[in-house]
Amino acid sequence: MFNGRYGMDELGRFMLIVSAVCLVLNLFIHIRILWVAAIILLILVYSRAFSRFYDKRRAENMKYLEMKNKFTGGRTSGGFAKPGPKPKNDGKRVLICPYCKEKLRVPVGAGTIKINCPHCHKQFEETV
Repeated sequence: MFNGRYGMDELGRFMLIVSAVCLVLNLFIHIRILWVAAIILLILVYSRAFSRFYDKRRAENMKYLEMKNKFTGGRTSGGFAKPGPKPKNDGKRVLICPYCKEKLRVPVGAGTIKINCPHCHKQFEETV
């Protein structure tokens, strides 16, 4: 469903949390502006998540992260996802098939090799 789409990032999660807070406050306070703000934020969250403009969304997220770091002093609050272990360098290099755009792993230092893509069965040459 999100194939070719930007998806969620930290700015999207922040806007989603703010919209949820506005909706919960609206249950108790009954101020129409909170409901309108929550709906507008939800529309922005979904439009950013389904966007195909990666560069614009990334730039927006970077501006948000810079502002967040000014307020927090560079500290993180834990976030939703914890970074996983770094991938090991196992002597392989990742190439992308020019025909089907699939990722292929090939050994480093093999020189110029002919690669048969297992997905589209086309052959291409690459220097590794």
